[in-house]
Amino acid sequence: MYYDAHCHYVNLKKKYEGFVIASVSMDYRSSLANLELKDENVLKGIGIHPWNVGKEKLEEVLPLVKRADFLGEIGLDYRLSSAPRELQVKYFEAFLEEGQGKTVNVHALDAWADSLKLLLDHDVERAILHWYSGPTDLLKDIEGAGYFVTINPSVTFQAKHRAVLERAPPEIILTESDGGYEYKGKLLEPTDVIPTLEYIAKVKEMELEEVKKKVEENFKKAFKL
Repeated sequence: MYYDAHCHYVNLKKKYEGFVIASVSMDYRSSLANLELKDENVLKGIGIHPWNVGKEKLEEVLPLVKRADFLGEIGLDYRLSSAPRELQVKYFEAFLEEGQGKTVNVHALDAWADSLKLLLDHDVERAILHWYSGPTDLLKDIEGAGYFVTINPSVTFQAKHRAVLERAPPEIILTESDGGYEYKGKLLEPTDVIPTLEYIAKVKEMELEEVKKKVEENFKKAFKL
């Protein structure tokens, strides 16, 4: 099995045999679509993406938390979200309070330190900082909290993300595709996890099977499986 810790699965409209997938949501519509999924190899996340803060209603999505396997994709985005930072924090904290005990799948572009602080302030036990391309000196704090970072297919050409892979201990690494999202003209899919694993093995100078085993262990810890 391959493990995709962050995927917009409902956007893809197809099945992927041999993959365990954490399906994230962006809004009320995709949260409902996730909850309707029947695939036993797909974990169901609900949330409001930072890009949709102020556009989606908290009172509609928060009641769905109890039916979800995890929270996500939620968080902060200080680069691309048009919502005020204070409102982003309000939404993020509302989900963290409502979803105590659930794994949190976090979007934190240019807001890595603030997002980590909020997770710690709310005593979140299990969190994933998706597509981590933040400061490498925060990795020790992420590890210390027992949290994880995902490595995305962009690692082959995105310098900041590559630097994270080089510095991150294998014990906190997960793989993700961000499938269903188009990046630089390519529609990402869970199958992109496979060459990503191969690249991780090369950079970390590990055997491929060793990397796969470690990612599987980390995924099961992250989602308490």
